[in-house]
Amino acid sequence: MVPVAVVRRRDSRGPVVLLWHRFGPYHRARYAAVRALIPAAGLEFSGVDPVYAWRAEAPPPGVSRLLKDRHSQEVPPAQLRVRMAEALEGIAPAALAIPGWSDRAPLAALEWAKDHGVPTVLMSPSQRDDAPRGRLKEWVKGRLVRLFDAALVGGGPQERYLRELGFPGGRIARGYNAVDNRHFAAGAARARAQAPALRRRLGLPRDYFLATARFVPKKNLEALLEAYARYRRGLGRRAWALVVLGDGPLRARLEALAAAPGLAGSVLFPGFRQYPELPAYYGLARAFVLPSLVEQWGLAVNEAMAASLPVLVSSRCGCAEDLVGDGANGWLLDPRDPAQMARRMERATLAGAAALRGMGRESFERVGRHSPEAFAGSLARAVEWARPLPGRPLDPFTRLLLRRVMASSQAERQEA
Repeated sequence: MVPVAVVRRRDSRGPVVLLWHRFGPYHRARYAAVRALIPAAGLEFSGVDPVYAWRAEAPPPGVSRLLKDRHSQEVPPAQLRVRMAEALEGIAPAALAIPGWSDRAPLAALEWAKDHGVPTVLMSPSQRDDAPRGRLKEWVKGRLVRLFDAALVGGGPQERYLRELGFPGGRIARGYNAVDNRHFAAGAARARAQAPALRRRLGLPRDYFLATARFVPKKNLEALLEAYARYRRGLGRRAWALVVLGDGPLRARLEALAAAPGLAGSVLFPGFRQYPELPAYYGLARAFVLPSLVEQWGLAVNEAMAASLPVLVSSRCGCAEDLVGDGANGWLLDPRDPAQMARRMERATLAGAAALRGMGRESFERVGRHSPEAFAGSLARAVEWARPLPGRPLDPFTRLLLRRVMASSQAERQEA
């Protein structure tokens, strides 16, 4: 038998390093919880984000930034590997928590870790239904996924998908997808305490469904407006309004649909709202709705549940299985059936204030198991699973495969 080469694991007392493209509000809450539990640092790939319009902020304490004004997908792979090596060698990590397996920067971090004997934890929100799956692509993905030593995923669908890719089930922790529950709970409570004045200031109606999403096709907001029109025809004056937070390329189309007879004046588009502003909109709403056709998880559902709202959530959302009890804290939606969505909205409206409050309490209890502190505990557990595993060097074929994926990921990002 030919002996297998083994990379000696670093005897490092350094921190566990969390890597993300940008440390936005969700990541900051999780990172702070990890720092309160174990020695940790962070590496932010870029100071810019082409998807989320979060306000620019300096990185949190202990977080360094790889690139200031460029997204990591814009940097040639060879140059990115050099920058990544310089950054990680300066930190001397005991382990790396890496976000995903397809973008350029995470793969550069994974290659460095394999070459230096540093344990790795894959952080993944992916589930089987969030993108088309081809046999070759899944085979490549499985090869890359199995390079990690442990994993931290969102919940049941995400764990099952990782197992399908060949990752050992005994080294998968849950709890990746968390928001700052206290931020939304406290902010919603403050909003309710001053509801009449705050509604006037924000221009909000007394009763409304809240949706918050990017205005892109996968969020299925056109179907939501169709369902909402059916709902209004059915309930008439008893119908609640619809408030849709966000922005994106479909805005003009959605505003035109909302101006149709029967809807004019009942659908509001306040625009994109920064993180500190969000709890007030949740706190004044009666229920939350997310009708996505495709969604890895759906962190807005966490936010709404932390604000003690009943939730109406597409069954295609990755969070639905773990967060939504149909009839307990909300209802599941068929995103391709506007008539069914309308019936669910009608059921929420007619449930009565006491029943809605009970569902809101159930939401709050359920999302309490998906907190930044739960994330930190799960990550620490995954790191402990990863530490004792023997480090194996990349064989030539796997290194070539990894670098081919790095090179092709730029085109994929541009197409998206």
